[in-house]
This record gives sequence, structure tokens and C-alpha cells, in this order.
Amino acid sequence: MRKLDASQVEAFDTEYVSDARWSTVKANIDQDFPDGVFTFLDMGGGNGMFADRLLAAYPHSKGTVLDNSEVLLSKNEPNERKTVILDSVENVGNIDTRYDIIFLNWVLHHFVSETYAQTRQNQCRTLSAANTLLAERGRISVFENVYDGMLIESLPGRIIYQLTSNRVLKGITRRLGANTAGVGVCFLSKKQWLSTIHDAGLDVLKCIEPDDWAWSLPLTWKICLHIRRRFVGLFWLGAPRSP
Repeated sequence: MRKLDASQVEAFDTEYVSDARWSTVKANIDQDFPDGVFTFLDMGGGNGMFADRLLAAYPHSKGTVLDNSEVLLSKNEPNERKTVILDSVENVGNIDTRYDIIFLNWVLHHFVSETYAQTRQNQCRTLSAANTLLAERGRISVFENVYDGMLIESLPGRIIYQLTSNRVLKGITRRLGANTAGVGVCFLSKKQWLSTIHDAGLDVLKCIEPDDWAWSLPLTWKICLHIRRRFVGLFWLGAPRSP
């Protein structure tokens, strides 16, 4: 999979889980883990801010932050209940620990390879790998940006992938505001995310839109990118139960 350079990684040194989004996650945790006792893995957890919020809200929880950026991991606050792992999600199969909750907050769209088909496979394989790391009562929480097209639902994400992954167009797409220029990003429609989750062997327990995405987009861009609707989705997942 392609990696962002240092300057691109720095741009993601932020926390996207706002209070509204946090309350949605917390409601799911409280429902499925009412005693507040659980272990978690934050895949692509970067600076650890989300993990720290979990640890503070649930004093009996223990967590692990995994990321391939040494720069972001170095910003983690020390905590005796938190473990930090410098590695790629491609290697999660080497982890021999099982977790009650695995978080994938806005990371699946970054698992880009040389082709669109390979990139889609990366997303499905990552979810499948996460599934194998779940404890018996485990859950997977996925925050993702969702792009639904006007006539063809999947077209906006496909267009954005082709533009941002093209190294020749890197200078242009970066000037237009694409921080992932030259590397690529792969957003999906709601239908595609649900299909990918199903293909990974997981059940969608809840699909929630926690808040409006307050990011203005010029009408001309919407038309050129074929965007009908764009929003943040929270997918709360579980492994299928045996009959």
C-alpha cells in the first residue's frame, strides 16, 4: 500500500471525533459493554487522542494504538493502560491478542494501492483481518466519509481516487486542496461500504449518521465529481452469530 509523506501525515495530526460523534460511539459502547470493562485496538490511531478519550471515559478499559507513523505515535500521552505499536495495518495478522472493540476511524479510505481494484481489496482485507482479532463479544466501529453519486452511486469515489492517485497530476490536485495528492484516497458510497463490510464477513448492527458534514463544496465541484450527497457514517459491526 502507498504511504503518505511526512508533510501529508502531519496534516492528519488532529481529532475528527467531535462531541456529537463521540456521543454516538459512547452510546454503542454503553449498550454492548455496560460494565465499561473492555479492551480495544485503535487501528491507525495516530496521536492517540481518541484512545485517551476512551481511557478517560472508561477507567476499567485497556487499549492499543497502532499506526505506521512514528511522528504521530510519538505524540501519544503515556498511560499505563495504553500500548503503542509502530506497524502497518497490513501486518495486523501478526498480532496474537484479541480485542473487544476495534476502531477504524477514517483510515480505510487511505489504504491505497496502484489500482482501484487493489485498493478496494485492501479495504475488504483490512476489515476481514480486524474480524479475526475480535474477542467473542467483539465489535468493530468504523467512521468513514460517504460519497453518493447523482446517477451512478459509486462514481464520485472512483473519480476522486483516479485524480488523487495520479502522480502526474499531483501538483494540480494538491493546489486544489487534496492533501493525499500523488498517493490517493478511496471514498465509497453507502451501498459500497455496506457491500464491503458484508464481503469481509461482518454484520452491520447499526449504520448511523451522527452529524452533518460542515464542509462547503462549490457547486461546480459537486457537478464535476458527480456528488449527490456527502456525509459521515458510523458503522457499528459484529461477527455473524452461529445459527
